[in-house]
Amino acid sequence: MRKTIYTKEFKIFQEHLKRARKDSKLTQVEVSEKLDQPQSYVSKIESGDRRIDVIEFWRLAKIYRKPAEYFFRFDDELAEKRQIKSGVLKAASKNRKK
Repeated sequence: MRKTIYTKEFKIFQEHLKRARKDSKLTQVEVSEKLDQPQSYVSKIESGDRRIDVIEFWRLAKIYRKPAEYFFRFDDELAEKRQIKSGVLKAASKNRKK
């Protein structure tokens, strides 16, 4: 079984973390200060270089004022990406010269 950090779901989770921070209008420095950690700590989490445990996740969700469910909308995100990708492929194939 491959590590979860290499899955599409983990990539989506990372995107949600970063989006939640930006939606909260917080910088990585501000978040790191709230967590009493260096800025690189937040950067590594968002880039996937550092995994977080459940307590760290809970703290981030609390800082960002987002419910836990916000970060775990994998099916919706994957379906949306598939639609976009297939739409682009269909449009490209229609425009291709015969």
